[in-house]
Amino acid sequence: MRPRLLIALAAAAALAMPLAAHAAMDMPGGGGGGSGSGPTVSIGFEAYQPSRVDALAGEAVRWMNDSARQHTVTAEDGAYDSGRLSLGASFTHAYDAPGAYRYFCTLHPSMRGEVDVHRVLLVAPGAPAGAGRVYPLRGRAALPAGAQVSIEADSGGGYAPAAQATVGDDGTFTAALTPSVSASYRAVAGGDTSPPVEVLVLDHAVRATVVRGARRAVVQVQVTPAAPGATVVLQLRLRDRFGWWPLITRRLDAASRARFVVGARGGVPARVLLTLRDGATELARSPTLSVAPRQARPRARA
Repeated sequence: MRPRLLIALAAAAALAMPLAAHAAMDMPGGGGGGSGSGPTVSIGFEAYQPSRVDALAGEAVRWMNDSARQHTVTAEDGAYDSGRLSLGASFTHAYDAPGAYRYFCTLHPSMRGEVDVHRVLLVAPGAPAGAGRVYPLRGRAALPAGAQVSIEADSGGGYAPAAQATVGDDGTFTAALTPSVSASYRAVAGGDTSPPVEVLVLDHAVRATVVRGARRAVVQVQVTPAAPGATVVLQLRLRDRFGWWPLITRRLDAASRARFVVGARGGVPARVLLTLRDGATELARSPTLSVAPRQARPRARA
C-alpha cells in the first residue's frame, strides 16, 4: 500500500478504538449491569458531584466524566472498577441489595463518593404545600406491585403515621397528604425505611384586583408571604366549560407579583390560584372577582 493510505488507515483505527470503548461504556449494564435507570453522577475536575446519591435496589447508577482529566470509579470493596474514563466517557453499575457503597478514583484518591441503596424512596418535593390542602407526595419502590407503603410524618414530636400508598405496576406510588405544618416525611414498607424528605407548608394569601377597560381587563396579583418564582393561574368560570377553567399561567416576579391581561367579558367571574409547578395542585386562592368591561359614561346632553 501507499504510505499515505497506510497512515490514513492507522489514524481511522486509532479513532475507532476509543469510540468503540466509549460506546461500550455507555451501554446499559456497562461495568455492572442494571434493570432500571437511576441517578447520574458528574465526575468533575477533583470531585464527584453529588458525592452521595440515593438509588433503588436494582437501579443502574451512571457516572459521566465531565472533566478534562481522566478518572476512575472504583469500589472500595473491589466489586467493580470502571478503568480510566476520559472526557465524555461514562460508566454504569447496578446495586442489587440495600446498603451504603463507597467508591473512589484510583488516579486521585482524595476523590470519594457513596451510593446509598434502598428498597423505597420518596421524591424530594419541588414546591411548598398549602396548609390544609391536599398535597401529593410521590415515591419509588423496588417492591412488588400492590405492596403497601406507610407514610410517616415528624413535625417535632417523632414519626407518626400520616398516609398510606400502594405500589403500582411501574414501581411508583403517590400518597395524598393534607399537611397543616412543615414536617419531615419518610416511607416505610416492612423493614425498609426511606431517607426523610422535607415538606414546607406555607399559608399564603392571594390578593387580586382588576383594572377594567372598554375592551380588556388587567388582573394584578400579589401573594404574601413572598413566593418569587411560584406559579399562579388565572381561572374563569365559563358556562360552556361547565365550571372553572384555567386561562393563563404566570410565574411570580421578584416582588411576588404577577399581571394578567384578558379580553373583558361581561359578568364573567374570575379568580387567581397559587399552585405547585404543575399548575393544578392548589395552595391558595384569591376571592372571586369580575372581569366585566368598564361601563361607558353617558354623554352629556347639550
